[in-house]
Amino acid sequence: MTRFLLSAALLSFSASPATAQFDQLPRGAVSASVGGAEVTIDYGRPPLDGRTVDELMSMLPDERVWRAGENQVTILETSADIALGGETIPAGRYSLYLHIPMTGDWSLLVNRHQGIRLGDLSSQAPEEIWEEMWPMVGRYGQIADQEEARIPLSETTAGGDSEVFEIAVEDGALRFSWGGVAYSAPIGGS
Repeated sequence: MTRFLLSAALLSFSASPATAQFDQLPRGAVSASVGGAEVTIDYGRPPLDGRTVDELMSMLPDERVWRAGENQVTILETSADIALGGETIPAGRYSLYLHIPMTGDWSLLVNRHQGIRLGDLSSQAPEEIWEEMWPMVGRYGQIADQEEARIPLSETTAGGDSEVFEIAVEDGALRFSWGGVAYSAPIGGS
């Protein structure tokens, strides 16, 4: 029961528009030129807050898919086709998820689904209406048929501050870093 409650807190707390106004974690933005394409990634940057990545990931639902960030859906947009982990990703806009099995390597899931709109908070002032898109937490199976690619990630030691989840595009790789570990896939022009 405790594991269920912790999982619900971790995975659905940020999916509530009412709590989102109070839980304003910083967003991260990555922009890079990749083989002639302009690539941008917008994502949430959750901190570990004294926990380990393994502790947090042990609370994932049975499908073992994480939103690759916090709060709103993580979005990758590319102006032209790119090669990511040996897969061709056509120009467009995609949501990113991470498959994190109990054992074994992580995988990046590139999906055409843009997330779900939670609607507005009609009792709020217009400038406070929450209209951001949210990931399919605990329901990835419902959008798995919209997957553009499933890309294996390589694990390495992360340098720098890894208390906060980071996404970077550098040195020919798309890299996810958190808790002293980095997971990456090669990225380049198509």
